[in-house]
Parts: sequence; C-alpha cells; structure tokens
Amino acid sequence: MKLLIASLLLVAQASTPIFRFEADGFWLNLHHFLYVLGRAQNAAPDAKRSAVERAPADQAEGLKGLNEADRKIWADAVSFYANSLSRQDATFDRQVFDVTSAMRVPPTATAKALKVDAALLATLEQAAPIYRRVWWPRHQKANNDRVREFAGQLGEHGDTVVAYLTKAYQERWPTNGFQINMSGYANWAGAYSTDPDLIVISSLDEGTRGSIGLEAMFHEAMHQWDRSMMARLSRLSKEHQTPPPRLGITHALIWYTAAEAVRSAIPAHPGYAEVLGMWKQKPNGTFKAGLDAYWKPYLDGKSTLEDALVGLLKS
Repeated sequence: MKLLIASLLLVAQASTPIFRFEADGFWLNLHHFLYVLGRAQNAAPDAKRSAVERAPADQAEGLKGLNEADRKIWADAVSFYANSLSRQDATFDRQVFDVTSAMRVPPTATAKALKVDAALLATLEQAAPIYRRVWWPRHQKANNDRVREFAGQLGEHGDTVVAYLTKAYQERWPTNGFQINMSGYANWAGAYSTDPDLIVISSLDEGTRGSIGLEAMFHEAMHQWDRSMMARLSRLSKEHQTPPPRLGITHALIWYTAAEAVRSAIPAHPGYAEVLGMWKQKPNGTFKAGLDAYWKPYLDGKSTLEDALVGLLKS
C-alpha cells in the first residue's frame, strides 16, 4: 500500500512535491483521538461538531471487545486528557501544539522517542497497545485512503492552485512542499495548522472530501505565511496611516483567497467559508465587504497587492 501511495504522489506532484503526507503517525493519531475524546468527556461545545462528534461512538464500539483491565486503562487515559490537554485549544494553546509537534516521530518509534512530560508519557505508554490493537488499523486505513484521494486532486489541480496562491501572496512555495500529518481525528474543524509547519487533517471527517478537501489542504498551508502577511499589513498601516490590522484579518484573507484559487481550477467549487457559514460569523464576516471591494479586484489582476491591502485596512 505504501508503494502505491508513493507512486500516486510521484505522479501527482512530479519532481517538486506540493505536499508530503504522513499517514502512519501512530503517536500523533493516538494523541488526537484521546484529545477529542477528552473534550467530549468534558462536554465541550465543539465536541458536537461534525468532524469529531462520532469519536465517542467510535470509542464505544472498540470498548466492546476489551476486558475490564484494558477498559480501565483506556478510561484513565481519556480522563487524563480531559483533565489536562483537552481543556485547551489544539490551535491556540502552546502546550497542546507543543505536545502535538512532539508526536511527529517516525512511525516505528517507541514511546521513548516522545519528548513530553513523564505523566503524559506514562499515559500514552499504557494506552498505546490498546489503541494499536483496537482502533489504529481502521484509522490508519482511513489515513491512507484519504492520501490517495488527495493525491488524485493534486495531480489534476495542484499546480494551478499553487500558481494562483504564490502569485496572489507573492510568496514562494517551499521546495520540498509542506508536510500534512493525517490523523483519524484532528480537532473540531477537521483540519488545523500552527506555526511552525504543523498541519493536521482528519481522515475520518467527511467534510474535507472533494474540492473542499483540496481547499482545506491549501488553506492550512497558507497559515504558514501568516507572519509575513501580518508584517506586510503592519508596515502598510504605518506608511499609509490606516487603522492597524485587526485580529482575524489574515485568516479572512486565507478563507477568501484559497477558495478563489480552487475556483480557478474548479469553477463550480462552493468555497469552504460559504459551506461552513464563516462569512456570517465574527470576525470573518466583518472583513467580507472589504475583501469584495479591494481584494477580489486584485486577485482578478485589476490592482496591485499594496493597493488592495491598503484598501482593506482602510475599510
């Protein structure tokens, strides 16, 4: 199966990869499964979101075949997360994404390779054999299935989307591509990214299939340009004496630009933000009029990047 996936990626991405996929990250998948189960145990509002709402049922199905001792080990692991990491946000809280980054070890690595605190390490060591036996085969298969789907999309549309985004942002795509870590579960959004260079996409989330999945890949990669875009906006704000860039502006730019980039390859693409209703929510919705008035003409080649960003800042 790995040879097949490697061949698909070679075909899809030619000599320069757009994305590199890690579908066999056992520890990262275990970590995310426990994280979303901990949030469900805490009755976190986002535990009812479509990307993660099936996790408790997934857990319950697997528990049926376990003896009491293993059930207790697993329950203790979920409770450990519920009382610690699952109380934090996977995207915005440094402790969680530092732990997630530490999970990016080679697929064959043992727990000893994990640079995490002793209590978490002990929890993962106890839970790992159960996860490997009960849930990991299905989660790993889902990861590999989704990679094959993504590879096909990239082979057909990837170069077009990359060309659009790099021109729009005036940034260079990394020579070795961005790495995407596949995980059965990720967070409530089904995909997220953090700085530096951590991108996670759920393989069990039906909401990231088709052209939406294509946009999701590029959306998360674009977050790696957030700092440079914010620096550009801050500089222009001072030079043109506009209001300073508001919180959320870089994310709104990504929602808008990634959708337009995919539409350049797939005209009927609905747009991730439209599907999720993001333009009806704060803070993204507050930027929509300015994006339509200043950013869209730029994307259509009718203005300069500086003029578009200054107009957006003024709006």
